[in-house]
Amino acid sequence: MPNTKKYKIAIVEDRMPVLESLKAYFENVTQFDLVASAQDFDELLSLRWKPESLDLLLCDIGLPKKNGIEITWFVKRKYAHIQIVMFTVFDDKDHVFQALCAGASGYLLKSTPLPQMHQLLVEVMKGGSVMSPQVARLVITHFNPALNQKSDYKHKEQLTHREIEIVSLLQQGYSYKKVAETAFISIDTVKFHIRNIYGKLQINSRAELMLKYNKPV
Repeated sequence: MPNTKKYKIAIVEDRMPVLESLKAYFENVTQFDLVASAQDFDELLSLRWKPESLDLLLCDIGLPKKNGIEITWFVKRKYAHIQIVMFTVFDDKDHVFQALCAGASGYLLKSTPLPQMHQLLVEVMKGGSVMSPQVARLVITHFNPALNQKSDYKHKEQLTHREIEIVSLLQQGYSYKKVAETAFISIDTVKFHIRNIYGKLQINSRAELMLKYNKPV
């Protein structure tokens, strides 16, 4: 039998024409069940829906009151099972890394066609992490400077989504214990990821990591 599972999705978007377009689309697809939509987070919380049963939150960043990154921090700490995907016009490094640090599973630009976005959201629900091509290039070039200049790092492996999150938290001064608590993983798992990061970046210490990537994220 074909897989008939429908993922429960909620949407927060402050621009009504965009919100109406998203609602019209997701109300007519077979793999998602739109359970709530709102123009800000307070409005979303006031609606009759159960966060415990929600699978995915599609959220703008530039929102009134709480912005999308603040919402992501709140939701992931209270309802860790909910996958959150940013849907935004912001394609700068600061917003991207703040969203990833907060726990977002994806970062899509509003130029993404709805059918493509639909496929990417299904990928998130199957355990993937998704980004628009422009955003992916931004992330890769930040952690792989050899893509922009010739160096000994030319063939270095790309960091994973989780490794990027850990590097970002370390850059903010988090201890290993705090990284583990924030990322909902054990300290041993943090140390495992850090060993992989050091190997990929060809460095040997946290000090080298800070010197190499000393710009705030």
